[in-house]
Amino acid sequence: MRRFTKKLKHRTICAILLTATGGMLWWGLANYLGAARLQGALLIFVALLPLYFAFTRLERVATMQLVNKNWALAGENVRLMETLDEAEERFVSSLRSIAEVVDAHDAYANGHSKRVADVAVKIGRKLNMSEKELNSLETAALFHDIGMIWVPHHILMKEQPLTADEQAAIRRHTVQGAELLDSVRSLKDEGNTVLHHHERFDGTGYPYGLKGVAIPLAARVLAVADAFDAMTSERPYRPALLMREALEELYSNAGGQFDPRVVEAFLNALDDITRENETMRPERIRFGARLYSMVGNC
Repeated sequence: MRRFTKKLKHRTICAILLTATGGMLWWGLANYLGAARLQGALLIFVALLPLYFAFTRLERVATMQLVNKNWALAGENVRLMETLDEAEERFVSSLRSIAEVVDAHDAYANGHSKRVADVAVKIGRKLNMSEKELNSLETAALFHDIGMIWVPHHILMKEQPLTADEQAAIRRHTVQGAELLDSVRSLKDEGNTVLHHHERFDGTGYPYGLKGVAIPLAARVLAVADAFDAMTSERPYRPALLMREALEELYSNAGGQFDPRVVEAFLNALDDITRENETMRPERIRFGARLYSMVGNC
């Protein structure tokens, strides 16, 4: 009640001051301009006042219409983005199915991409990659051979050495796989990893001959994981290598084919990798030490 009384007194004082100020201003203008002119100006002001309010009202209506239109457009954009996201999710799901079919179609590579993804993530953890980077690395590993769908089956299953044209057909799988992934907005980073996972640390790899740290880290990790699984798996052109032989190949090619830091991380993760790996061959089986995953029949 006391607060209301104070507010009422404040309004009364303001009204008195405004009235007094207006009266003094009127008296001064009347003496300066004359009463007739002042009355004419007042009439013009009163006549223009409704126009002012009308224009203000029209501006407010136009503003509200623009706001409503923008709001409707924003809602439509949201719906379009949701539709695009759904379509993209379905496309990514289709790509995963294609990648699985690529693996399953080749009895020698069956499960290869999944094993490579598991190994790559374990290496990435040893390199202190973030969870976002690990998720991207895992996805890239699952898709890393998706470009093989363009390689004729007889080339993949060939037991004899490949011709130059056949090797070129296989080497194109990185570019073709990356182009396929680049068509998906959310797989740009993964496409870049797939594109470069056959580059060599010494700059003699493909498709662009990148060297050292110019090669994305995820691609360097994927190269080691891919080579390890390729060496320890049966292939149509040679049997699987022993674990010891595969490790010798990785170690001897550190600094040449592979990033030494990634090879070191692989060795640090070896206990976790071998614990889940069921493809290791018994010690009595021996084969020549040659890294087949990156040359010729890969």
